[in-house]
Amino acid sequence: ALPIPQLESLKFKANQIIDSIYALQRTIEAGGHPSAMHAWPDILSKYNILLSQTHNFSNALVQPFPTSSSSTRAPAQNIYERIAIHPSMGMLDGQLDGEVIPLLRNQQTTDVLRVENDTVRRLAEHMSTRGSLGVLGVSPPPAAPGGFGAPRKPEYEDVLRECLEIRGAHDRRVERAVRAVTMLREKFDWKQRVEVEVEEPEELDWDPR
Repeated sequence: ALPIPQLESLKFKANQIIDSIYALQRTIEAGGHPSAMHAWPDILSKYNILLSQTHNFSNALVQPFPTSSSSTRAPAQNIYERIAIHPSMGMLDGQLDGEVIPLLRNQQTTDVLRVENDTVRRLAEHMSTRGSLGVLGVSPPPAAPGGFGAPRKPEYEDVLRECLEIRGAHDRRVERAVRAVTMLREKFDWKQRVEVEVEEPEELDWDPR
């Protein structure tokens, strides 16, 4: 029998992730008006929600049933590994290719692969190791200033080390930005700038009759 409750839970979690992606996209795009960009804490909050939901979805796939840490028994087989997808009614080849085959894909679509390759290429252009392109010899790293001879061919460990440095620098910038926003919020009382004083009826010459 199909694990209907677990599948419904996965469907709910997947819909949550989709909604969070759209919410983050709308927040970043700001309705097409760059001057109306949301505050960085708002963007970071929606991004963290998306990460948390994705993490929960991944855990639900790996462990469909909650397990106790005190249990010493060997983990049972994942129930999703025994599920086979098959249409419940007859379908034409065109319908099968358009509706069912995408569900069975274990590789990214052509558009996703193209965007991923473009992203990797742009990132590699700004890395001293040239990323995976430098490891593969497609784009060798630049020579050191004042150096002689060809630069050393980077290894994957060098690329990972540089990626860790980039992530650390990014996290430090984020921390400084959040700290700056917090300091500004504590320094200036923004409520006074947006608060509208409501005049009393006698100040408006209000006559109740």
